[in-house]
Amino acid sequence: MNFFVLGDDDVILGFKFAGIDGKAVYSKEEIEKEFDSVIKGEYGEIGVLILTEKTVKPIEDRVNEWQQKALYPLIVEIPDLYGHIEGRVTMLDSIKRAIGISV
Repeated sequence: MNFFVLGDDDVILGFKFAGIDGKAVYSKEEIEKEFDSVIKGEYGEIGVLILTEKTVKPIEDRVNEWQQKALYPLIVEIPDLYGHIEGRVTMLDSIKRAIGISV
């Protein structure tokens, strides 16, 4: 399974050290363009798309819609080097609230 990451330069560099390709994106237009490229298969067959929280924020509705379809690539949202965005509900927080079990 191939991984791909969208985020800032520092995050992309860190993942490159682990052998994972990615693209640095900053503006909403760049994020939308690269998100579309990944889901259309322009970077090959990607099984997991890793997005930083700051990358997701401008296109959150599109990301949520994609996740609800349960299609590949699966989307994993991570904090950037500066940590979680304050007030942002993580997937683990949602699971804890939904089933009452800490994962």
